[in-house]
Amino acid sequence: MTSGDLFNMVWMLGNYRLGSTAQRLAPWLKTRIPEGSIVNDYGSGTGRAELELINHCSVINMVDFADAALEEPARKLIGPKLTYTVSPLESLPEDFPVADWGICINVLMTVDPAKLDAIMQEMRRTCHNLVIEVYSRADVRLGRDLTLIKGDAVFWRREMNKYWPIVESHKSPDQRMGRTITVGMEK
Repeated sequence: MTSGDLFNMVWMLGNYRLGSTAQRLAPWLKTRIPEGSIVNDYGSGTGRAELELINHCSVINMVDFADAALEEPARKLIGPKLTYTVSPLESLPEDFPVADWGICINVLMTVDPAKLDAIMQEMRRTCHNLVIEVYSRADVRLGRDLTLIKGDAVFWRREMNKYWPIVESHKSPDQRMGRTITVGMEK
């Protein structure tokens, strides 16, 4: 079973729709991402965050490898201001848009550790600044722990520093799950 197959099943049967961490972070993201920015959402999931951010951003480019995740309200808005691509993060299409900002909320800890560098390279190729949120706790769905990379804030800061010269760490607004936010910037 591929990762895409697994996550399509998780989206359909694993209670992933009970909340949207990116949607929860939308107010915080609006304080970091300048109004009118182009934003890439890596692992966009349901698209609920885009509904919160669409009037703040000039364009949002969503990408996810689990097409089952995207919900109808976001699908209905796909057009010039909101795009959607189905693709693995480690091999984005060559013509995937380059954005001012990228967001990758609670995705990177679920990827195959052997693909992390390729994913980070692709995100760096396609965005100037990146906000990630991660956690290190076990997340068992359908009998499998989806948290494959259990790194702490220091680990993620080091990973981001490989690709962005300026890196900041922040406590997530939601500390119940031990989440950390790391921001990588060009300048």
